[in-house]
This record gives sequence, C-alpha cells and structure tokens, in this order.
Amino acid sequence: MDMIDRRIFFTVLAVGTVFGPASAASLDGVIAGLEWDDDSASVQSTLAEICGDVKVINAEPVQFPLAAHSEQHIVCSGMQLPTGEISSAVFVVADDALKMIEARDGAVKALVEPRSDEPVKYLSYHVFDRGQIFAAAEIDAVWLLSTQALHPNLFSWSNPFLTAPDAPAPIYNPSAVLPDVLALGADFETLKPLFEASCPIMNVEAQREAWLPLGAEQQTQVNCFSFEYAGFPRKFEAVFADGVLELVWILTAKQEEGRIREALIDAFGPSENNTQQNPEKWEIYHNGQIALRKDKPEILAISQKLVPYYANQSLPE
Repeated sequence: MDMIDRRIFFTVLAVGTVFGPASAASLDGVIAGLEWDDDSASVQSTLAEICGDVKVINAEPVQFPLAAHSEQHIVCSGMQLPTGEISSAVFVVADDALKMIEARDGAVKALVEPRSDEPVKYLSYHVFDRGQIFAAAEIDAVWLLSTQALHPNLFSWSNPFLTAPDAPAPIYNPSAVLPDVLALGADFETLKPLFEASCPIMNVEAQREAWLPLGAEQQTQVNCFSFEYAGFPRKFEAVFADGVLELVWILTAKQEEGRIREALIDAFGPSENNTQQNPEKWEIYHNGQIALRKDKPEILAISQKLVPYYANQSLPE
C-alpha cells in the first residue's frame, strides 16, 4: 500500500515537491558565502569578518541528531550583512560539517524581507527554499537548514546557546521508554490534554484514508514537535484509528543511530529475532511493539492490536 498519506504535509515538504526550485535569493551560499558541510575552520574564519564577537562551544555529551562524534555551536553576536544586522546567530557544526543555523533579532529583516519569492505557510511559519528556510516573524527568528536537517524537523528546535552561550549544555531526557502521552491503545480524548501540555508545537490532521489494517472508518494524525525523547527534542507522528492511538513514528537521524540503539536497549532489552522483517532495515524490540528503522531513520511503535498482523507482514513505511 502506498503510505504517502501518513506524511500529509511534511514528507512532501522534505522532498521538495511542494515548494518548487530554490529562488535566486538562496543561491549565493547559506550566509556570507558559507555552504552546507563547510568545516568549522571555514565557518569561524568567515564569522570573524562579519561578527562583533564569536564564541565556540564544544558540547558534551554529543546530543545533536546530525552528529555522530562531535557537536559544536559557533555563536555569532552582532552579525553585519549587506541586508542588515542580526543580533545573534548560532551555527551548528556536526562532525566538522555545518548543518544548521538559527538567527534572531534582525533575522527576518536581513534574511527574509529582501526575498521576492512567496513563502509557503506551515503552522505559524513562513517557509522558503523547499523547507530549508523557516521564518517566525512574531519572534523575529529564522532557521536555515541543510537537507539532512529536514527529516528530523530541526526548525522546531530552539538552540539553547543562542540565548545563553555561557550556560552549561542542557542534558535532554535520554530515555526511550514511551511516555504517557504516547500510550498506545488509549483514546484521543484521554490523550489530547497530554499532547497539549507536552508538545511545544502541535497540529492535528485528518488523513485522507484509513490505511491501517484495522477496518477503521477514519484516521487522524497528531504531529507533535520538539518533545524530548531518547536524548533530544523530536517530532513524533501519532496515528489514531477511529479515535484510538495505534501507531507512532518518532523521527531521528542516521548519525545518532548508535545512541538511539543504546537507549532502546536500556529501555527494552536487546533486539529480538524476527524472520519477517528485513534485518538490514529494521531492529525489533519489546515483543514486536518497537522497531528501529535504519534505512530511513526513525522509531516505529505499534499497538498490541497491530503486533499479530505485522508479525506476518512488512512493517509500514
């Protein structure tokens, strides 16, 4: 079955079929001639020319999803661009490659207002360049994302070093135990207040068809952004069939697969033998209810009701 309906908006966003080609305004580099995957030395050298102050933070332990080995935040204060001044910005370098930037105070004027192309509206954001630029005018913030930063929806993460560069790095909740808000088998009305209390950003979508093998008449997907789970604030996609939570995707990144695996083992024990699922693609935990997907990084959780079905069928993708 074609599973595209489960990502009603954001899978389409990530592959760029909604937004069309990048505009001319985005083709001169990320900022000041920098390009994605530039190394730390290049980023620092460029920022030394355009920032009033530059602070380099080597974060430990590594938690950023796009970092396997090293995580660095380069904080720029008083950035001078031809289009205006930005008070503060953080350039995130993961494994010595530039992956994302968050800028605030002057960011919308300097990075968005000069553009001539029309944005796509998503939630409270204006989105440009096939999802690689998110702007939030109400807080004067702009996120610039490499293509690898799209799948984990890193626009929804606020870099803590942007406002507190001298503070210790936060330690995010490392547990992979499913929280109460993701109680599989619970009904939507019971979980709704937990979603509203737990999700800094949230939206609810009615899916076009009920594709889960339960004979349901309708399906609803709750998208929750920036919920701490397994070591970082993440997006999860919770699918309700006839008002009951039956399936959840939790989006991760390939670079953190080792950390995710350790968290799953801590929560559920070693992975289980499973002859039905492709071991190159899946690792199975918790009596078939939890799966680590490896070809497209995410965690899949299914209800006990679905376990017998997927014991004999490929897991949904």
